[in-house]
Amino acid sequence: MSAHLRTILVACAVASIPGISLADSPHFVTGPTASIDSTTGDYTVSFKEAGLGTTPITYSLTAKTATFTFRCFTKSNNTPNGAPNGISISNDSTASTVTPRHGQITSSITLSPEKDGASCNGGGLRLCLVGADYTGVVFADVTDGLSFDMPDLSAGNGSTSQLECFSK
Repeated sequence: MSAHLRTILVACAVASIPGISLADSPHFVTGPTASIDSTTGDYTVSFKEAGLGTTPITYSLTAKTATFTFRCFTKSNNTPNGAPNGISISNDSTASTVTPRHGQITSSITLSPEKDGASCNGGGLRLCLVGADYTGVVFADVTDGLSFDMPDLSAGNGSTSQLECFSK
């Protein structure tokens, strides 16, 4: 048997050993798929990536613009009080580092509404998110330099539909 043929056979045998994964071609098996939670306004991207080996992978999710609309409602009879109040965030972003298992990762990453700066004046009121809008969203495997433009998604009507309410 030639030395070249032995090298090929050894390489094939090593590559077929369970639990060993060669990280030479990271690729997405499922997704990335975007969704928005109609009760919280969370924008989530779910995915499964394979061909990773064992090195931790950093993922990011960024919205060019994220706009959150809040409104005050009375605690006693749930009546809207005052005008809706919008908060707009440029380049809203989150990142997560995940360690592959058996050369693959099945996970998700989420952008959540920010309520910093939104409040209600008065003891009989509660603050509720009534709209969430994400535009220019990009999901990325930062480690391997893979990125995907995701769809713009919205939840709520920005006026009276309560997605999530917050206590003080």
